[in-house]
Amino acid sequence: MAYRTAHSTTVSINNLSLKRGNRLLINDFTHALAPGESLLLTGPNGVGKTTLIRAIAGFISPTRGSITFADDSLTVAENLTFWQQYFAAESTISDTADAFRLKSLLHIPAGYLSAGQKRRLGLARLTLIKRPVWLLDEPTVSLDQLSAATLAKAAKNHLKAGGIIFAATHTPLGIDFTTHIELTPVIDPGFEETIWEAGI
Repeated sequence: MAYRTAHSTTVSINNLSLKRGNRLLINDFTHALAPGESLLLTGPNGVGKTTLIRAIAGFISPTRGSITFADDSLTVAENLTFWQQYFAAESTISDTADAFRLKSLLHIPAGYLSAGQKRRLGLARLTLIKRPVWLLDEPTVSLDQLSAATLAKAAKNHLKAGGIIFAATHTPLGIDFTTHIELTPVIDPGFEETIWEAGI
């Protein structure tokens, strides 16, 4: 299946503020891009260009404001195909979709999926591309028991194959973690915000 290049995704950035450490780099930035539009960021080094790009990519959490992607017309199959081709994954889409009960949804635009179905699609993509390190943030949110069990099985297989998992969750994931660290808040009067300290 060929990856469709024509789509109707829009990007909306609303009142976005970004910090690096205690330094405010981006303040109340608002802009929207419709299909076919582009935006060039220029300015001296350190002004926040890379920080803004990383925030749009999801690598940095905004201090304030929001970044929204909407109306993605790619189907479930097209999403999986894109990531399979991008990472030259050897796993088959059919087997991965079957494991996460997505076969009947392959023709559905991903934007139309329920919260649980979107979570299953994300986990299917994770297992499809077989990256060595998994970063899981509340991975069972919106999952039913069967899907949570599928995730647990996939995680165990990943660890057995020598993979690494970092997970943050309030819910048992059905796997035995090598280490458990509980983060506790520490208020430092020298900083504006709470600093988190690791305590075992």
